[in-house]
Amino acid sequence: MVPGTATWDVKMEKRIKLNSTDIQIIKYLHKDARMSASAIADELKLPESSVRHRLNRLVNGGVIEFVAQTSPLNVGYPVWIMMEIEVETVMIRKVAQQLADLNEMYIVYTTTGAFDISAGATFRTNKEFIDFLAGPFAAIKGIRRVTTRAILEVYKRQFKFVPPVDDD
Repeated sequence: MVPGTATWDVKMEKRIKLNSTDIQIIKYLHKDARMSASAIADELKLPESSVRHRLNRLVNGGVIEFVAQTSPLNVGYPVWIMMEIEVETVMIRKVAQQLADLNEMYIVYTTTGAFDISAGATFRTNKEFIDFLAGPFAAIKGIRRVTTRAILEVYKRQFKFVPPVDDD
């Protein structure tokens, strides 16, 4: 997903080809996203300028993103909710965008299957969650049904995808 955009459009004609050096750079950044280009260059025994060029290509091509991921638990938001939402078919994109615009939502995506949209939200209390459901959520036109689940314990919360090397 390109930062600042509401949708994730995969355009295969703009796909970035990755070689083993690109993959190694990605793996180093997965271990430590703050690792400098200089340190990566030292590890890979490459010129720093080559690593910087590759990093720029990976960032500008949307292959990697740098984000500061906060922990809701550590800032007073212990109520994590996942929602599966059934929507009137003609309203899917509009509802998804309206949900994405709500501050409480940290992820919103359209899906296939029994539900049209899956979403996640965080709250300080269960009361805040109920107020959200009865207020801003209920005000969104086109929602037919929602199934909610509270997340009780988190065992893994990261997204570290390592793509394979492209065959030329």
